[in-house]
Amino acid sequence: MKDAATRALVLPYAVWVAAIALTMAVGGYMTPSYVYAGKTVLCGILLAALRPWRYASCAKSPWAVTAGVLFGIVVLVLWVLPEILPWPWMTEWYRRWLVMMPGTLPDYSASWCYAWQNGPALAILKLIGSAFVIAPAEEFFFRGWLARWLTQRDWKALPLQAVSRQAFWVTALVFAFEHDRYAAGLLAGLVYGALTVRTGSLRAAIVAHVTTNLLLGIYVLVSGDYGFW
Repeated sequence: MKDAATRALVLPYAVWVAAIALTMAVGGYMTPSYVYAGKTVLCGILLAALRPWRYASCAKSPWAVTAGVLFGIVVLVLWVLPEILPWPWMTEWYRRWLVMMPGTLPDYSASWCYAWQNGPALAILKLIGSAFVIAPAEEFFFRGWLARWLTQRDWKALPLQAVSRQAFWVTALVFAFEHDRYAAGLLAGLVYGALTVRTGSLRAAIVAHVTTNLLLGIYVLVSGDYGFW
């Protein structure tokens, strides 16, 4: 990553993913909750220092924030609804086949380390990290860099709305399989990608992603359904 633009858009997300890989290699899924707090602080500092918004348009639009909030809520509903419907058979089918690894039921016991009663400060840092650090970092990486890089190697000259159809779908698929709920992740990636292409700016997609993650975190803390974390 020799040029400043690539470092700014890629490095915060790359460090986040590297921290996940390292902690899983050392401790598996049962990693201490303070690890999330640490990478939240580190990647937050990187975002502030590298200022990736300079290299991916975040231009204002008269409806970007409104659209972002509305579509962020839509993604939240798509993310949560299949697992809270009052039909256990549907929830089990969804978790068995549309959550990794397919054919098995996911184990969400590790998520309970973020429970409010285990430490409010860590729970709040989890909320802050998921909404205000990794959400924009993912948008800068996926929609700001990857989709353009897949379209043409001279990606800095490419407007956000000019990404190819193939790059759009590949980016959405990579984004989907970055999440354990890959089916919901695919829908989310398509929504955030469509907002980017439609507006030619990352502003609406970032607002949408932040809205989704923030409201999901609030739902988790209020409901105690830590499996979503």
